[in-house]
Amino acid sequence: MDPNFQSRYLEGGEKTADEAADPLAEPQAPPAPGVDEPTTAVEAAGPAEPAEDPLAYMHRPVAPQAVETASAMTEIVHVSPPPRQRPAAAAPPRAAPPHANAHPGQRAWPDGPATARPQPPAVMEPQQHWAPSPAGGSAHTSTFQPGSSLLRVEDAGEESKPPPEMGWRKGIYVGSGKLINLGAGPAELALRANIAAITANIPGNYTIAVLSVGGGVGKTRTTAALGTTYASYRTEPVIALDAHPTYGKLGRFIDPAATATVRDFMADDRITTYPMARSYTGKNKQGLEVLAGNQNVGNPLALSAEVFDAVIHRARRFYQLALIDCGPDIEHWVMRSVLARADALVVVGTMGYDGAAAAETTLDWLDARNSHDLLRRSAVVLNDLHGNADDEFVSTVEKSLGPRVGAVKTIPFDPHLRDARTLDATKLAKRTKLAYIDVAAWLAKGFSGAVGAR
Repeated sequence: MDPNFQSRYLEGGEKTADEAADPLAEPQAPPAPGVDEPTTAVEAAGPAEPAEDPLAYMHRPVAPQAVETASAMTEIVHVSPPPRQRPAAAAPPRAAPPHANAHPGQRAWPDGPATARPQPPAVMEPQQHWAPSPAGGSAHTSTFQPGSSLLRVEDAGEESKPPPEMGWRKGIYVGSGKLINLGAGPAELALRANIAAITANIPGNYTIAVLSVGGGVGKTRTTAALGTTYASYRTEPVIALDAHPTYGKLGRFIDPAATATVRDFMADDRITTYPMARSYTGKNKQGLEVLAGNQNVGNPLALSAEVFDAVIHRARRFYQLALIDCGPDIEHWVMRSVLARADALVVVGTMGYDGAAAAETTLDWLDARNSHDLLRRSAVVLNDLHGNADDEFVSTVEKSLGPRVGAVKTIPFDPHLRDARTLDATKLAKRTKLAYIDVAAWLAKGFSGAVGAR
């Protein structure tokens, strides 16, 4: 034990001369200095030890080292400074700053050997400092350093999923009070992707021709159903044109109330706006417009390539997307105009031998006329007109015709599609609607390559 420590605190003995010179001896409370009177750094120790004053440290003069230590405490928490060497005996006595870890009211220990200075227990207390923020308010200064990763509240949650709109997933979502959101299933995601393709922008005009060698395969009904699908989802008007050279049925199947025909549409040279063109077209509930073919058997219309080319040219001024229902005579002169204007084709067949053969003959006829690029943007559509589809037969047809076109699609049997006098899309079976959406979405892949009027 340090004899000086024992004599000063335990035995209450008198201090020696060396002890009187101890810079850390307990001083008497100094008088308040005057304006011009400097405060002395160290007061001489009295003959007897004064009573312990817990606030005595507040009256000590603060050395420059103490100011630096106090400033450092705002940045460093509970870090003890390295031990200092005892000053030489010849050095003048000076006041020592309080220890960095000393608490208010506790005497700081002089430096000395590690065995001669008892270590107080470490008290880990959080130290906080409130400083004004750059904006003028108050901001809490924490120990967080820039560059460290701190989890934010917005990073903790997963990205919200659009709620399901169909199937059992929708039932769970609605039944749970919209608390359990499983998201859309694979079928719904595929449907959403198809609808997004159907509604894609057309940077020009796009024309789809529906054709086949011979009749009785469902060209007119395919044109109406496919056009209705586009009109149901797109915002701009969609039109279907009847290119049958003699008394086509497209107008009656889409809108029986339509009275104007191709002849009337081309006879009016004053058509300059969409409302004026609209006065000559029929329209169904889903928004598909139709320009009907001539129905006057007493005054037939000789539909030539030049006449129909003028019809397409005028229709393109008001309609970006047009579908053309071609007649059964693929050798007719009007087909020259149709193929020259078409951006894609729908070659219609059936799921029977005769219908499949008609589709194959149509592809042969187009190949003979160097329509290979056009066929890559085209699809073969097989209708199950009589509900007698055979999976093995259909697979064989797909393998045979698939490499010659962009895609082979099938339309399931639907009584309304076969027997209806006028198409009512609301009466189509769900799987029939999905099949036409699939065909329309595939054809819509070419929309981005559309060009202006040709």
